[in-house]
Amino acid sequence: MKKPKQTMSLRRQMVVIILVCWLLPVLMAVFIMGWYLISSLGQGAKQSLSEQFQVNLQMCADRVDSAVEASRLASYDSSIKDAWETYELDGWYPALYKETQAFLNRQYGSDSRFQFSTFWFSENPEEMTLATSNGVSGSGYTEVRRFWSEDFEAAKTLALNLDTAVGFLERDGRVYLVRNLMDSDYRTMGVLVLALNFPYYFEDMGTLPWVSSVEVTLGADAAIAVLGEIPADARDVIQAVSDGNGYKISARAGLNYGVLLAPFTAYIYLFVGMLLLLLPMLLITFQFFKQKVNEPVEKLMAGAAQIEQGKLGYQLSYQANSREFQYLTDSYNHMSGQLQHQFNRLYQEELALRDAHIKALQAHINPHFLNNTLEIINWEARMGENTKVSRMIESLSTVLDAALDRNRKPEVRLAEEMTYVNAYLYIITERFGKRINVSIDLPEALMDFKVPRLILQPVIENAVEHGIGPSGHCTAQDFRLRRERLTLAVQFQQQGTTNSNANALLFDETVVY
Repeated sequence: MKKPKQTMSLRRQMVVIILVCWLLPVLMAVFIMGWYLISSLGQGAKQSLSEQFQVNLQMCADRVDSAVEASRLASYDSSIKDAWETYELDGWYPALYKETQAFLNRQYGSDSRFQFSTFWFSENPEEMTLATSNGVSGSGYTEVRRFWSEDFEAAKTLALNLDTAVGFLERDGRVYLVRNLMDSDYRTMGVLVLALNFPYYFEDMGTLPWVSSVEVTLGADAAIAVLGEIPADARDVIQAVSDGNGYKISARAGLNYGVLLAPFTAYIYLFVGMLLLLLPMLLITFQFFKQKVNEPVEKLMAGAAQIEQGKLGYQLSYQANSREFQYLTDSYNHMSGQLQHQFNRLYQEELALRDAHIKALQAHINPHFLNNTLEIINWEARMGENTKVSRMIESLSTVLDAALDRNRKPEVRLAEEMTYVNAYLYIITERFGKRINVSIDLPEALMDFKVPRLILQPVIENAVEHGIGPSGHCTAQDFRLRRERLTLAVQFQQQGTTNSNANALLFDETVVY
């Protein structure tokens, strides 16, 4: 038999439908808002932000260009070159030192673009050094000493590979512009290092409201974190590149979505408000279906289960809260009552019908006078010493005595019933002779149990009448009672089952034969 398909319960289906009907508009709203935001922050918006970022980078590049031009003044001005040539002739370093220091003070000492400037001669970098601080930019000799102690070697290494180009060096947030000064024969005379005033050059890059982090790269060796740090796996990054005067400057910026999405805050509040309004509606709808549909259906299912368990006439006391389910409840109670009534009526009719059949069978043999007549004939046979006739008359008398039922007992012991059967079988064997063989196979344990009077004799009589023709032959095996059937009837009586049930069981056996 094919297994019935498992179906989802009504409650679960109701929850699924409500959630789908609630989530569908929510998802649509999320999709529409997401599409609107993505389109607002799409390629066109990024292009606009990139252009603005490029403009700011160009402003920084122009300022760095001005610093590069200022560093070239050391080459264009002949003060240091003339002093160096004089030093090569007379070897008098104080004069060289004086002229060079005067140039540094005059050119970079009050320039707010630089924090300080340093210079050393290539002939003896460790000893022939000069420096000037810039009070205008707020720096002092503390920064100069830090340069000589921490950054000097890195700047000297960078200068070895620059030739006539300009280079940039970044050291823990400190940015230096490095340039070699050449003599008339294009030999490196010395190295000029200008400490850039960081806010002056790069402050504008970090003032854009929609950036969360900015990184600027000067040349190949100076990567400057202007604002925060850009994660290595960041995806939404805006880049800009500008070619400076003899160098390249590039910048990267991470987007601050909090600022970019600020104009859409009202939409977000509107969306959240819609969700908050839909949630009570969802709960009310769920509660309505639970009380109006799910609970009445569960009550009806519980009542149907009671009927399946055999409790016919089971009544629902549930008071439905809707006209439709109240009608179904009343119909169920009426149907259950009618079902019990019909079952009881059919059961009583069946019992009455079977009792009538039994009484009809018992009434087949009833005349009183036959018994008295047979007694007279029996005495005559005995007196004539005709034993065979006498036994046949005694057997017939026994069968008639059972039919008369003078004690009015509808049930007798099985042993007594077998005396009637044996008497009838004796008559039959005498009648048919060798054409019939009788074999009785009944357990002794059944002999004390009660059975309906004459329940077996009609069965055997029916089997003989229809089983043996004028010239036929059969054995008792052809119409032997089913031991299992009789045993089951006896067990009914042993367990206290009503006599009508046991009689019906035996009567069904008679119908078979």
